[in-house]
Amino acid sequence: MRLVRNNGYISSKRRTARWMIWGGLLLMVASFPLTLQAHLVVPAYVTLIAGFILFNTGMPQSTKWGRHPRGDEALDDVLRRLNDRYTIVHYPNVPGERPEHVLVYPGGLVVISTRDVPGQVKVDGNRWKRSGRGMLAMFSLGGPQLGNPTAECERQQGTLRAFLEAHELAGADLIEGMIVFISPQAQLEVVSSDTTVVKLNEVLGAVRDLGTEGLIPAKQRDEIVAALAEGDQVEGPTPLPSHEPARKKARAS
Repeated sequence: MRLVRNNGYISSKRRTARWMIWGGLLLMVASFPLTLQAHLVVPAYVTLIAGFILFNTGMPQSTKWGRHPRGDEALDDVLRRLNDRYTIVHYPNVPGERPEHVLVYPGGLVVISTRDVPGQVKVDGNRWKRSGRGMLAMFSLGGPQLGNPTAECERQQGTLRAFLEAHELAGADLIEGMIVFISPQAQLEVVSSDTTVVKLNEVLGAVRDLGTEGLIPAKQRDEIVAALAEGDQVEGPTPLPSHEPARKKARAS
């Protein structure tokens, strides 16, 4: 498999998360002196609440972008056994709602949206439900949020489709979606879903189930990848070895 990674975007998200955490902390600390003055009680609480929200928004983002393996790295590890007819592009510079991951292969393109939420998750059509969080659900303290992965993935597909059409590239009518839960503690119940929903260890099988029919010739696939790889601090496309690095194997043994 070949790999394209937007390192500039990853670094930017990591910096933003740090600023949110520190900004939230500063606001919360600044609110306490204000409470000592009766006429500033309301501004004090506003400042405290704003800091709390900012801090608790930044923490999950810091975890998402600072952890290893990140979502993109986790996908790389499970998909590396694919041959060079497959290219995965992480965080391409696409105007609008940026697709997280785009897999370009002979049969078309797959927009992959990831979630790192543990626990029980149920999907029925485009309705999602997460259970088992208890009181943490009342605050933004439950780590990464579930949201509506179906709606998000569909919007990202629409963004990618518009990008391909604007650049007169092939594949605009060959875009599919896939939602991947990367947490080992995720427990999925898929009642029904028009979008493929899998756990991380099921991704390779799901991609292979897409088939190998050559609907997009190699030259056109290269043109798509080149367009998605534009931008500063973008790595690739580079071949990804089909085996894990020796240092990872050593840690596992």
